[in-house]
Amino acid sequence: RMIEGMWCLTYVHVLVVVSTRLVNGMRITGTWSTKNGPVSVLAKFGFQQTDPLETKNKHSRGFIYGNVSSEEVYTSRAVLFIVPQTLLSSFFLDSVYGQTCESMLQNVSRLAFETKCMPEGKGDIMRWVPCPKGSLCEDETDPTKVIKGYQMTLRIEEPYTPEYWYVLLVGCNLDANCSWIPSAGDISVSYDIWLTNGSPLLQYLNPFTHQFSFDEQWRALYLVQQPRMLPRQKLLTCIIATKTVGLILQSINVVVFAYDGRGVVIARLCGEMCRSWSVCVLCLLLILLSRGWSFNDVSSSSSNRVTVLIWAILTTAHFALLFVNFFFIDDILHDIDVFKSWPGYGMLVIRMIEALWFLTEMRTSIDKEQDDDKAEFLAHIGAGYLVWFVYPSGLGVIVSFISVLWRFKIILAITTIANFLAIACLVHLFWPTGVNKRYFLADVSFYRRMNRANSAEMEDFEQLLIANEMRSDSDFPPEDNFQGI
Repeated sequence: RMIEGMWCLTYVHVLVVVSTRLVNGMRITGTWSTKNGPVSVLAKFGFQQTDPLETKNKHSRGFIYGNVSSEEVYTSRAVLFIVPQTLLSSFFLDSVYGQTCESMLQNVSRLAFETKCMPEGKGDIMRWVPCPKGSLCEDETDPTKVIKGYQMTLRIEEPYTPEYWYVLLVGCNLDANCSWIPSAGDISVSYDIWLTNGSPLLQYLNPFTHQFSFDEQWRALYLVQQPRMLPRQKLLTCIIATKTVGLILQSINVVVFAYDGRGVVIARLCGEMCRSWSVCVLCLLLILLSRGWSFNDVSSSSSNRVTVLIWAILTTAHFALLFVNFFFIDDILHDIDVFKSWPGYGMLVIRMIEALWFLTEMRTSIDKEQDDDKAEFLAHIGAGYLVWFVYPSGLGVIVSFISVLWRFKIILAITTIANFLAIACLVHLFWPTGVNKRYFLADVSFYRRMNRANSAEMEDFEQLLIANEMRSDSDFPPEDNFQGI
């Protein structure tokens, strides 16, 4: 449970970053001109399946609403289309003679509704632009159906399955004979358009689906629910994430210090805490591995709880000494660093205790191991990481003979490189497709559970692919449709 809790801390940070990026994608703003090209794709959005239980007010439909206007008044006009993925290809067909408005829009015209020229159309998928400034678009005949404060509102209904839809601006117009012709002159518009799954008036009912494209809905929660990572991989991810955050915070402090000569003390402190936390969690991971965790079923969960408890006590003492060293041990007259202060000595003692603990547990695991190859593998891990555990003591002796002017740089460089190599080696050992996975017997039951859980989904997916291939010929447009291109 403690390990899962540490992983959750990392997940929350990732969730905030991912959510911030996704929320910005629900709204599109900018300008467009016909002189930049006849067609511009503004956005791609996956609309969800409409709730079949809704009969009257279908609030689960997709909504596209916003403003498309211009500061100038034009005699001609362009058109905004909401096009399903199945009709998008007609806008980008290759032709030696180039595409005309008639050839581009012949398939869309069969679906779109326009009061004068396409009264039989079933789809409300177009709006003439630019809309009159300060008023509704000319296609909006019922003001009650327009979201308040905006010039247009379109609704997308997907009764059977979710689908991608594209927002396009096209420099074409209908003439008096209801034929598609290029828009006259240069038309420039400014647009501010929102795309949502569900009514914007009821967005509070489901904030985790309303603002997101269908393929992005519940993504973060889905990643947590799916056990795609083994516990040791989650713990290693926590180490890498906290180490990265610590380096970023310390870099911010250095950049600000270079600018104003003072820096950001809180960023420096939090960065040092993240760096120390990642090292402490790395020690926990190595001690658990030395006890046979993920290698065999000898170590019980109760003994692992005791291990985590002892580690937590040592880590608490380590952070207490770190705070004392950070806030109270500062003497300008005497050159004091982490290797010349009593809190620093205390942290070195804790590191040596963990090193002896690691060595003892690793030796016990090797003695109990009956597989010679795995015993040799454990011996190599023990020898390599024992060096990592004890190197700070040797480093303290070496830097005592180095000038104070160079001491901090050397300590920082060596500790950074050593921690990086330790983490990189673990990434190599834990790589899912690496040659070392045969030693981790705990993986077997995990992947068996994964295969059982996903087998039914994979069968359905394969059947869907076969069905799509069988329908591909019938879905292709008739050959006669291309004779006029």
